[in-house]
Amino acid sequence: EEESVDSREYLITLAEELLESTVERFAGAEVDDEDRDYEALRSAVTEIYGIDDTELAGIELEGLGVEAITDAVWPVVLRKYETKEALIPIEILRRVERDIMLQIVDAQWKDHLYSLDHLKEGIGLRGYGQRDPLVEYKKESFALFQDMKARIEEEIVRYIFHLRPVLNEEAPN
Repeated sequence: EEESVDSREYLITLAEELLESTVERFAGAEVDDEDRDYEALRSAVTEIYGIDDTELAGIELEGLGVEAITDAVWPVVLRKYETKEALIPIEILRRVERDIMLQIVDAQWKDHLYSLDHLKEGIGLRGYGQRDPLVEYKKESFALFQDMKARIEEEIVRYIFHLRPVLNEEAPN
């Protein structure tokens, strides 16, 4: 029996992981206190999730750790998605989500194959630098794959959270 993946659960997990990595990038433990950019964090979150600036304005992020910031912002992000779920019939929303995911994976996979072609063309020059071209190709192609995977996940979240339903209104008689 084929097991189907719950696209909602997958999307929510992606969105939460993306939020954690975004918070880590701007205000993580590895970032010095004077280099933490809370305004850029707010901007990134509003851009990725399509959230209105005013919804994040009331949340005090300064001085909080990664987990505390994520816990403070996550309910706003989740509310945005749940509002969308309330507007669109669930079966239509799930189908649209799957279609968007498939289109993004398809486009990113094509770009990845194109990048691998470019990598293959230039990898022979590594032999002149006393490096094994096969080992270098494997390392760089894996890095390209990891980058592609991260781009796919971010684009899926970005597209679906920016998705705005157009409600048909009854035409006047």
